[in-house]
Amino acid sequence: MQYTCYTLSVVRRPETLETEVLFDLLASELASVGFDSFDSQDGEHLLAYIPTELIEGNEALTELLSTPILEGVELSYSSEQMPDINWNEEWEKHYFQPIVLGEEACLVRAPFHAPRPEIPLEVIIEPKMAFGTGNHETTALVGSWLLEHDLTGLRVLDMGCGTGILGIIALKRGARHLTAIDIDPWAYDNVQENAQLSGVTIQEMICGDASSLEGKAPYDLILANITRNILLEDMPRYRAVMAPGARLVLSGFYEEDAPQLIARGAELGLSLISQRSRQRWTSLELQLA
Repeated sequence: MQYTCYTLSVVRRPETLETEVLFDLLASELASVGFDSFDSQDGEHLLAYIPTELIEGNEALTELLSTPILEGVELSYSSEQMPDINWNEEWEKHYFQPIVLGEEACLVRAPFHAPRPEIPLEVIIEPKMAFGTGNHETTALVGSWLLEHDLTGLRVLDMGCGTGILGIIALKRGARHLTAIDIDPWAYDNVQENAQLSGVTIQEMICGDASSLEGKAPYDLILANITRNILLEDMPRYRAVMAPGARLVLSGFYEEDAPQLIARGAELGLSLISQRSRQRWTSLELQLA
């Protein structure tokens, strides 16, 4: 299939908006108009790939590229038609390499990667987006936490599930029920596909935000790998659906943001149990008494 690569560069952005968060938002918006692969490895540019046949007459694409995604954000972009090559092979060579989490405890791979039978747990992700494939520090932090704990029989909520990798690990670690929620429509089909590839069943998949939690039965474990501001805003909704003794594992923020989230948790009756960091990124484990 012939692809066109759009290179998006940040000309101007608010100081409070991190480039990585902006690229996540951009990728989600671009996925809604036909883009299916992304790369931001240099941290300065977002490479977005779309089948060339979807460009002509794509009014939604034209509007998206001509309208600021957020106030105070200005982007520039260029496009280039790519050679007609095997894109699975390109992913394998350049973008998505197999990832091992924990102490050789879990392999995260694409369908085109070879299995490694010596690793006891395997998650298979169809890498339609570069985000949420396990190669980001925050995903690795929460994934490693899951691999170190007994989740047998737990009801688990995965907020901002993305590709579903964390929820899938939870199911493979013995969770009896998983609710996966993401605000982006692309996640719905991708999560279901990844669950099927990984040999598990997601009991409930919701396209929405934290308001979707109203009326839900209590959860024993909530995973929320999002961003600091969203976590601060949504923590009361998480608290409302936590069973006694339930744990809340947060990530998606830097070490310097942790005190604010810990204090917010304390206001809601959540005590800090553990904190771990990886290259400035941090995860917190909070528990309801």
